[in-house]
Amino acid sequence: MTNDDLDRLKLELECEKFRLMSFQLDNLLEEYDKLIELRQSIQLKFFTTLENVKKNGIPVKQDYERWEKIRTSERDGWNEEIDLIADLKYDVDDNLKILDNTKMRRILIDSELEE
Repeated sequence: MTNDDLDRLKLELECEKFRLMSFQLDNLLEEYDKLIELRQSIQLKFFTTLENVKKNGIPVKQDYERWEKIRTSERDGWNEEIDLIADLKYDVDDNLKILDNTKMRRILIDSELEE
């Protein structure tokens, strides 16, 4: 194995590491989407259940303002995390493009040298 072969393998390994990171970050963003959908579903069920309890004559104290404060705080926290992950994903994907371009240049140079 020549040094060029070793360099090519190292470059390919770096590309695959960045592809894995990109995939993991995509997966994490999808999980946040599911979390937000689940939270919305829970909120709907919560208020529907409270209404049903009230209709059946059981007194229920509903503090919609408190609930909204909790939800707003929750959403703000999730949005901060999502923004951080999205920024990181942008950086990883940008580096992956650079590595892929480097790999393509390397392939072109190698093919020209073989001719």
